Amino acid sequence: MPAIPKRKRIVDPAAVEAVRIPWCEYCGRAMGLQVHHIKSKASGGDDVPDNLICVCAECHTAVHAGQIQRQELKAIAERRGGGMRA
Repeated sequence: MPAIPKRKRIVDPAAVEAVRIPWCEYCGRAMGLQVHHIKSKASGGDDVPDNLICVCAECHTAVHAGQIQRQELKAIAERRGGGMRA
């Protein structure tokens, strides 16, 4: 049986730039910043500001280790209005 191809990873650069800020939205650090999908692409998460958050490398690792819950990240994204800046 042939392997099912992995879903192509498409990231909307405009959505990523909308949430990219010079500090971690979780802890406030200003180094090693990365944009993280709150609901993963593999789980059907979209490339929209409401599903993206800017976190430092340490917090990003903690998210993937289950030490920071998705609900906490969603609450941050909701408070900032999805990351869209005027």
